[in-house]
Amino acid sequence: MTSQELRASFVDFFISKGHRHLAPASLIPDAMSTTLFTIAGMEQFVPVFLGEAPAPAPRAVTVQRCLRVAGAKSDIENVGRTGRHGTFLEMLGNFSFGDYYKREAILFAWEYLTQQLKLDEDRLFVTIHTSDDEAARLWEYEVGLVSSRITRFDEDNFWTMGATGPCGPCSEIFYDNGAAHASGPDDRGPNLGARFVEIWNLVFQQFNRTSDGTLSDLPRTAIDTGAGFERMLAAGNGKASMYETDLFVDLVAAQPSAVTNFAPGEALVRRRIIADHARATTFLVADGVAPSNTDRGYVLRFLIRRAVRNGRLLGYPSGFLAELVGAVVTSLAPGYPALLAERSRVAQTIGAEEAAFERTLERGSEMLDRLIAQAKTGAATIAGTEVFTLHDTFGFPSELTREIANEADVDVDMAGFSTAMEEQRERAREDAARKRRVVSHASEADAPSGFGASSFEGYEGLETEGTVGAILVEGKPVDAIVAGDEAQIVLDRTSFYAEQGGQIGDRGNLKTEGASFEVADAQHVGDAIAHAGTVREGKLAVGDRVRTTVSSSWREEIRRHHTSAHLLQRALKDVLGEEIAQAGSWVGADRMRFDFRSSGGALSTDQRRRVAARVNELIRADYPRRVRELPIAEALKTGAITMAGEKYGERVRVMEFGPSVEFCGGTHAHSTGELGLFVMLAESSIGSGIRRIEGIVSKAAESYVTAQQDLVGTLAETLSSQPEVLVERVGRLQAEVRDLQRALAEIRARLAASDAQAYAERAETVAGYTLVAAVVREANAEATRSLANAIRSRLASGAIALVGIDGDAVALFLSVSPDLVARGVHAGNLLKRAAASVDARGGGGAAQAQGGGRNAAGAQAALVEIRAALAE
Repeated sequence: MTSQELRASFVDFFISKGHRHLAPASLIPDAMSTTLFTIAGMEQFVPVFLGEAPAPAPRAVTVQRCLRVAGAKSDIENVGRTGRHGTFLEMLGNFSFGDYYKREAILFAWEYLTQQLKLDEDRLFVTIHTSDDEAARLWEYEVGLVSSRITRFDEDNFWTMGATGPCGPCSEIFYDNGAAHASGPDDRGPNLGARFVEIWNLVFQQFNRTSDGTLSDLPRTAIDTGAGFERMLAAGNGKASMYETDLFVDLVAAQPSAVTNFAPGEALVRRRIIADHARATTFLVADGVAPSNTDRGYVLRFLIRRAVRNGRLLGYPSGFLAELVGAVVTSLAPGYPALLAERSRVAQTIGAEEAAFERTLERGSEMLDRLIAQAKTGAATIAGTEVFTLHDTFGFPSELTREIANEADVDVDMAGFSTAMEEQRERAREDAARKRRVVSHASEADAPSGFGASSFEGYEGLETEGTVGAILVEGKPVDAIVAGDEAQIVLDRTSFYAEQGGQIGDRGNLKTEGASFEVADAQHVGDAIAHAGTVREGKLAVGDRVRTTVSSSWREEIRRHHTSAHLLQRALKDVLGEEIAQAGSWVGADRMRFDFRSSGGALSTDQRRRVAARVNELIRADYPRRVRELPIAEALKTGAITMAGEKYGERVRVMEFGPSVEFCGGTHAHSTGELGLFVMLAESSIGSGIRRIEGIVSKAAESYVTAQQDLVGTLAETLSSQPEVLVERVGRLQAEVRDLQRALAEIRARLAASDAQAYAERAETVAGYTLVAAVVREANAEATRSLANAIRSRLASGAIALVGIDGDAVALFLSVSPDLVARGVHAGNLLKRAAASVDARGGGGAAQAQGGGRNAAGAQAALVEIRAALAE
């Protein structure tokens, strides 16, 4: 049975049992998930199990792609080395949402395995939870298994997705590969060795585990089964290893021929690792993940770099991993046809990351090789600080460093690495806090009285009243402040928006009858909002009632620019595709920037125009603002755009402007027409696979357009041209300049040729060497080189050292004839000797060298150094 036939067989079987076939979820779980990646077929149904969302059907069947490379479910160490472990896997699952329970789940599984796949019943064993007598009776009396093939375990048979969430006892089905595959004499049954492979897990969802470990009953019991597709495919084909199925055999065969000193068995392990990682990285990129140094992007980068490193050890050519994408898509497209449309983008993304890593691999490998050699002669451990340097400077994931070191029997101080990483994060946090002037308290005891949560009342208005809960001066609580004092004031209620989600804090005033406080910034301090600024008059004390007034012009322009970021995201998706994903943003009063993940590289001129035109189209449509505050489960049903990796609360604000629908807690325009005009200022790269667009709207856009019109008018007047023909006029001027530069170069060359004989005749002798050494005035690098070449045509043997001076610029040029080179004279060494005198940099070979500097006063000293070098 092929992989595609097995997928179809499983789905068809459960459809015949009344199950609805549902589409799989992305590898990126929704905002409420506790896992970095989708690790199980049940993950998309967590809200259903918890009773927070309706069931899509009483019974369901799915084929779910999963990734287990991070956290408790990681199998990375065993990938390629056992026949059962991989990072990317497919999970076949049948689900019941309060419909059927243990009996039907067990009977369905047994029927499919023994009648559809026709597995030998004598090779099937099961495990159950120690407390599950009901499951034991079902297996023994309904299915007919003898009790000796039913084993009870505690933790091994209680399934959890993570620290919290739906969970319950489970019953696992194992396939016996035979005594030939036993890992030792004690390999007697399931969970006791390599001989028995788990192919199906029947989870009886019964409880919800909270963060304190408490188990409470779910609203209704449910069935969540997960059958390991790759393992089941192997069993169905009589193979002990999933790497012997078509899923991997074809990908191993598609790799280049290995040129390596590895033994055949180890070389095959490395090829299997590459095949597994090629599958995982292809799906990660297709699902919208881009390589980066954090979260999901870090995992993707690690897998790519681990595969590239193994390819390098096998002697594969550069770019092999991107080439393998085609074979991955061909293998998986029958089950996931959407991959076909993503093939080019995936190959491009992986190829770019592959090339970037290969550029740093040599330098990083040199350092790691040196550290391994040092460890072998010392404590046999690489320090965590060195692992951090490899990670931070050379882009070596710490896991990859550990793997390479372990292959050489050298340990790695991963605890020290974690400490170094945390120290870096702490430095970054302290720097950010210092820049924002936000006070951090080491403990609750350090916080001043009244330092609690602040209620934000500024969505619909600019003013409200609040009570001063705390006053901080240089981070210390005080009771009162007077005119001239700089401080942070914490209020219980405020109309000031504190910096969050990329939107900067508000400005304005806090006032009482006798005091005025000018607010320059608003920042979060825990759950409170701190207003940073200066007392302009009077006295403010803890407990005072104040009137909060946000600057209307400040807030107005910020909310317009924030709305433009939403419209820009919608426009990018409309023009470039729905796979575009936000990677960050910043919103100010006079501009905004929007970062997004894209594997397509820089936007073309046409794409930039189309994106800007789409934003302006949305502005002209004058879509009104629609705001809804909804429970997270209900909000997700709106189809609103969420930011990958962002954690949301139980209730979220859904911000809608026509086709633009997003989760957002910021302030926004009343309608898109307020924005007036959108201008894209710049589009650039800020990291691997991440682009940044800077844009402006409203008054800032009006000012920009006016300035551009003034600039064009001034240029047109200066060049005596009409604005519409400026490009043509400038082009003609550039052509004229190039012609003049060529003519000047020819003149300089002729002058150099005419002077060359005179310089040659003034040659001196230093320690038996002929030397032409001169300072050439009003000569740039090109003129100096032309003169040296002209002298060389008249001086067959000898050294030529010229120092050209052109204003403040210095050009050094050294030429050494072949016979002097044979005697050990080296032009590059002469240049190095002279360079310090004129603050120059440069280099070259034995016959010729050149450099540039900025210290014309040292020209003669440079020639003195060259004479001294020859004399030595």
